[in-house]
Amino acid sequence: MASTPQPALATLSHDRFWREDWIYERKLDGQRCLAVRDRGTARLYSRSGHEASTAFPEVAEALTGAGPDFVVDGEVVAFSGSRTSFARLQPRIHLSDARRARATGVAVYYYVFDLLSIDGRDVRDEPLTERKRRLRTLLPWTDPVRWTPHRRNAGEEYFGQICARGWEGLIAKRADAPYARGRTKDWLKFKCEAGQELVVVGWTEPEGSRVALGALLLGYYDRSGGSEELVYAGKVGTGFSQQVLRDLHARLTPMEVQRSPCTRGKLPSVGVHWVRPELVAQVAFTEWTSANQLRHPRFQGLRTDKDARDVVREDR
Repeated sequence: MASTPQPALATLSHDRFWREDWIYERKLDGQRCLAVRDRGTARLYSRSGHEASTAFPEVAEALTGAGPDFVVDGEVVAFSGSRTSFARLQPRIHLSDARRARATGVAVYYYVFDLLSIDGRDVRDEPLTERKRRLRTLLPWTDPVRWTPHRRNAGEEYFGQICARGWEGLIAKRADAPYARGRTKDWLKFKCEAGQELVVVGWTEPEGSRVALGALLLGYYDRSGGSEELVYAGKVGTGFSQQVLRDLHARLTPMEVQRSPCTRGKLPSVGVHWVRPELVAQVAFTEWTSANQLRHPRFQGLRTDKDARDVVREDR
């Protein structure tokens, strides 16, 4: 087997389920890495196949040593409090000098969750639970290398609890599935999402095979400073059927205006159409970014039961 095989990739799903023949792991917000130990020396490789050992030298060193050679799959993370934080990990990701990586002062951990080969034997076709059984006794599990816990008895109550704790969500994996090559529906991402109403302030031109419109531009009202401002909150380009895209375009076109109704925020300028701020969209998303915009938004529909002037930012 090649030293850096293609990692299995989970498919995003908005339809959660809880079955005994699936297992559920914490979704981590870090950098996916395959670790390859060859003749005792371990190296890390990113999802694209680039070596990441110099960015996370303490992880490579912890995996180097006596014992069988292996290829394992996991995620390198950094923490902000109890939450994994890609933003905190970011300063280390592209460093090619191990000394500079250590000097950042950002502690990292490698959460391992799968085994691809051991002593040259490819085990990717074995069931997931068997691969995890082999993995459990393969590594010493001392920091910065950590076992990734999983459970079978998950449910909506548990999902609500982990979202309240600030987790990214869960990865659901079919217990008897082999390790896939590339994107697979045997691994699914169940993301924790916030949701709120936002004002439709415009749309973008469609690209490629997209019909009618590319994305909706969104905003919310802020009255905290004593005056009313319509703040730009970013755009949403997923969650639409082709018919919904056509219906929205037909509805928005008569509402078009020359200038943005937003009075605050960094506005897009290319392929943009602005509208009167009258329609309200229900949008799901994972969080607000530091730039005050939506992360991973998804359109859920238009609201007819709320006036646009009543839409404000709702923090979880």
